[in-house]
Amino acid sequence: MTLVPQGPKQGSEAAIWQDVEFGSYVADLPLWEELARQAEGAVLELGAGSGRVALHLAQAGVQVIAVERDPELAEELERRTRDLPVEVIAGDVTAIDRLRPETGDGDIALVIAPLQLVQLLEADERKLLLDAVAGLLARGRRLAVTLVDESTLVDLGVAAAVKPDMREIQGWVYYSEPLWVQVSDDALRMRRLRERVAPGGDLVRRAHDDVLHRLPPERFLDEARAAGLVPVENREIASSEYEAGSILLVLEAV
Repeated sequence: MTLVPQGPKQGSEAAIWQDVEFGSYVADLPLWEELARQAEGAVLELGAGSGRVALHLAQAGVQVIAVERDPELAEELERRTRDLPVEVIAGDVTAIDRLRPETGDGDIALVIAPLQLVQLLEADERKLLLDAVAGLLARGRRLAVTLVDESTLVDLGVAAAVKPDMREIQGWVYYSEPLWVQVSDDALRMRRLRERVAPGGDLVRRAHDDVLHRLPPERFLDEARAAGLVPVENREIASSEYEAGSILLVLEAV
């Protein structure tokens, strides 16, 4: 039997891959910070992952409630934010109105869903999420989400939209190379080649797929209106030589 090395002693495997593939992305951070300062209160982040946004906001003095359904990621996020104003909740984002019973009207100033989180959800899951957000937010409080700008991801081609990512951690090398984007009527499937090289040279290579449901902004806004959230603003997060662009939608509870 061949034993496969298990990776660095510090940090979970899931968190490391998130750091490798998304950790260097900063184009959206100024917008989240701007919206948080305008809200003047606690920010609830949906799908906080390894903490890219939560850590940035907390280090800027913003109180963050970070929801992450993957227990391994939630545990790692708890470790990373131990000395910062971050409360980590392990649970499903579609049930946020039940995850923190002590939360009442006025406790949450802003809900954010970075990195196309809403496009990971099926239509019925998005309805649950939007209904929960609408029930949680006091009148005038806001939800902000990002959707992928398909024109920058598909029309320009994967090579123009993303680049290989690499990080070394305690002698282990993690490498992630984008291979292709497959477009169907309902989904965008993005395949990456992930390689992990142990200090002794042992290599583990796997394909990894991320699947986003195609979600035109107009359809999402209709879903949000049905839940009692009205659109108030939209912005573009520009693409770069290596990153796809996004569309930021801001909605308000009525």
